[in-house]
Amino acid sequence: MISPRGFVLIGTVLTSCGMSTAIVHAQGATGKVLPELRKTEKKRAPASSLLPSGKLQRRQAEHGKPQLAEREELEVHGSATPAFSGGALGRKRPLDTPFSIRTVTSAEIQERQVKSLSRLLSQDASVVTNGDTYSFNAYSVTVRGVPLDDYNGYKINGSPFYMTTVELPLESFENVQLLKGASGYMYGFNAPGGIINYQTKKPTEQRSFEVDAGYSSAAIASEHIDTGGRLFNKVFGYRLNLTHEKGETYNGSHVERYSGSLGVDARITENLLWTADAIYQNRKIRGLVQDFFIDPTTYPSNSLPDAISGHKDLNSYPGSMFTSHVLFLTTGLKWDISRSWKFHVDYSHSQDWRSYQSEWMSLKGREGNYDSYLSTDPRSWSDYNQAQGILEGCFHTGFVKHDVTLGATWQGLEKYLPTRTEYVNIGSQNMYAPIISRPWSIDNESPVYRNYRSDQVGLFLSDTVTFTPQWSLLAGVRYTNFRQNSYSAEDVRTATYKVNPVTPTVALLYHPVRNMTVYASYVQALENGGTVGNTYKNARQTLPPIRSDQVEVGAKISRRTWDLTGALYRITRGAQYANTDNYYVSNGMQVYQGFELNGHVDLPFGFVVTDSLGIEASNYKKTDPSIQGHTAEAIPTFQNMFTLTNNIQAVPGLSASAEVHYTGRMWGDAMNVYHIPGYTLLNLRASYRTHIGKHRITFRAELDNVANAHYWGVLASDYFYVGAPRSVYLNARFDL
Repeated sequence: MISPRGFVLIGTVLTSCGMSTAIVHAQGATGKVLPELRKTEKKRAPASSLLPSGKLQRRQAEHGKPQLAEREELEVHGSATPAFSGGALGRKRPLDTPFSIRTVTSAEIQERQVKSLSRLLSQDASVVTNGDTYSFNAYSVTVRGVPLDDYNGYKINGSPFYMTTVELPLESFENVQLLKGASGYMYGFNAPGGIINYQTKKPTEQRSFEVDAGYSSAAIASEHIDTGGRLFNKVFGYRLNLTHEKGETYNGSHVERYSGSLGVDARITENLLWTADAIYQNRKIRGLVQDFFIDPTTYPSNSLPDAISGHKDLNSYPGSMFTSHVLFLTTGLKWDISRSWKFHVDYSHSQDWRSYQSEWMSLKGREGNYDSYLSTDPRSWSDYNQAQGILEGCFHTGFVKHDVTLGATWQGLEKYLPTRTEYVNIGSQNMYAPIISRPWSIDNESPVYRNYRSDQVGLFLSDTVTFTPQWSLLAGVRYTNFRQNSYSAEDVRTATYKVNPVTPTVALLYHPVRNMTVYASYVQALENGGTVGNTYKNARQTLPPIRSDQVEVGAKISRRTWDLTGALYRITRGAQYANTDNYYVSNGMQVYQGFELNGHVDLPFGFVVTDSLGIEASNYKKTDPSIQGHTAEAIPTFQNMFTLTNNIQAVPGLSASAEVHYTGRMWGDAMNVYHIPGYTLLNLRASYRTHIGKHRITFRAELDNVANAHYWGVLASDYFYVGAPRSVYLNARFDL
């Protein structure tokens, strides 16, 4: 168990299956093993655990291990837990999985002062963020060229959350995991690009209380409290996080956010643990604009206008606003049946409400003229529930070891939409000229109706068969009973879709040497078709589910001073696009092929280099003749994220980093009419850790987009947004 005071556990847990040995180590920045653990030692701590703290943080961030801040005091209670846990895969080290995994820990979130999903995964070259944090599309990301599924692509503690329009409070999470490729097998219906799983902060063994305050461009102040501990002879544990954020954003909008989360548990018996988590957030933005869009059939150029500064306030409608409320509740029981078998059952409930009045801007040409469309949503919400039970264990058949996971799950999702909305042209503007105010009278009141209902029951089984220490085979299967209904405003069922897919997964793993894995895997999945946007003729239509197949071959290696992961993949997926009649349809297929390479190396004098590289190509097949054979839109052919960090040895506690992000150009539409230019961003970061008495204090500063580059970001086919300008982030954290 890991507390926010920064201790680290490294090792594996001994099981009665006899394939692992229990070596648990704890160490601080000095690399000293704590006295209370010396009696459990079987050998020295691995050399990687004795790295200077900055290097240790980097290595642990890359492999999903807990991070340790320099000079932080250590306390150890409990035993080490695997770095990755999810769905039908069970609990495994990232090195033991045949998939690409990236974990961003709370320590890294604090170090980089991340408050948005767009910045959270910006250091992974397989990810493209699809929106700015102060807009309607803050939540959206694309992984391996495929947009994440709003219905199933985002999880909290493995439970589904309908993510549309939501920016979750990152202060409440211990880590955020990105799992690429295996999502359909792991969690049922899902897009093949991957899933993002938010893991909430858990109760700490010792009482802790931390407070931090931050400032970011142009004038946003934030305050955050994180406290935890145990009560009643350590039977009851708690973890409370409270956050407030308010001020003016860099593009003239105003944000105000309140969020709180509470995680509790109770040790009912030595082997039975009850857990519960609750998250609530109220977030309001005034003065926002949405995205630019074009009609490629009438757009008169093959390129976009020159990008403008992200500082420009494009809002013309005085009443622009976006309000969202998030509620997530979950509870469960974890039962350690024996040293080899564990069972856990949980139930989750989530709701998100939203209301907005905002502008979408229809671009007319390279000179920067556009029409501003006012779009409204008086109120809409979703209601999501899940119940799940999973049994995990291991046994032997002769010399063969089996690690088995089997379970059952039920999910139910309902969406409610307003019966009346506005979508009207309120006047022309030019992005290079002063924005003209466009007052407009609208009725932002409307009753709501149930637009959508889906239910899915899933049964899954997986077995990792270990033949020798070098060879193992993962085989899994999931059966899903899926039913989807769409309704009119009169509560008349307009469409029904039923399917009972059996989706298999198989992977072969080879460990040629210690801490190295070579693998090949195949995954099949189905995903929700989604709901058509308001700018198309078939707006609000719910599309049928999409099938996908993925083949991946990769390798992972971890050494004392360096590590490297690489993967080649091919995804075949049903295509969705806007046809020449401006209907958004599902037809034909898309093929995605790519290569990823991620690594890090520790250099002399406290330097650490990390790099993430992605190369991808995709095209349409068996589709509408207007796009047959075209390159898929919104996918950069090449991305690279390079970071150089130095733990400055002359000043203990001081570290500095420089990041260079390069994103290549991409097609902006399925018809391949216009390009979105590539861009390069430079970010600088520094932190300093010290003590005042017994209290630890950390000061952080970051400057993003140092050169104030003007660039276009991409949301989806025919939709794009103004990139974030030069931005400053400051933060001070106090451990009381």
